[in-house]
Amino acid sequence: MRRATRVLLAAFGVVAMTLTLGSIAQSKEQKMVHHAVGTFEVTMTPQDTSAGADGANPIARFGLEKTFSGALSGKAVGTMLSIGSPKPGAAASYVALDQFSGALAGKKGGFVLVHRGIMSKTGVSDLDIRIATDSGTGDLAGIAGSVKIEMRDGKHNYDLSYTLP
Repeated sequence: MRRATRVLLAAFGVVAMTLTLGSIAQSKEQKMVHHAVGTFEVTMTPQDTSAGADGANPIARFGLEKTFSGALSGKAVGTMLSIGSPKPGAAASYVALDQFSGALAGKKGGFVLVHRGIMSKTGVSDLDIRIATDSGTGDLAGIAGSVKIEMRDGKHNYDLSYTLP
């Protein structure tokens, strides 16, 4: 009885290991990271501003319109809230939400971008832009990832790192 139990458990172990290895292979297949690079233009429209009472930082709300070119092509609309003055010697922070609609590497759909940016008085910045979980639509359903933005030659350049199921 003991030997039969050990053989049975060993057989279950082999099956479980095979299933686990199969799941790992499938997960790696689904987790392949892609990159899309290009440029975008942005139009910021002031919607509401406040000077900030008693020496507090100014607060502003902006409407956003973006046009993306490159592997990510289409438009995004959104809203940005900012506090502070993004200039040398002053600190500033912002949060924003963008709704993108267009195509990514030939796949049509959309997704939401969530922004968080902080700039210190010394000019050091910390920018985090992520695709909102479960916000993908159309061919982009299930998309996950993040965006890096860099200014070069007066243009906004993006590098979108993403996965799709």
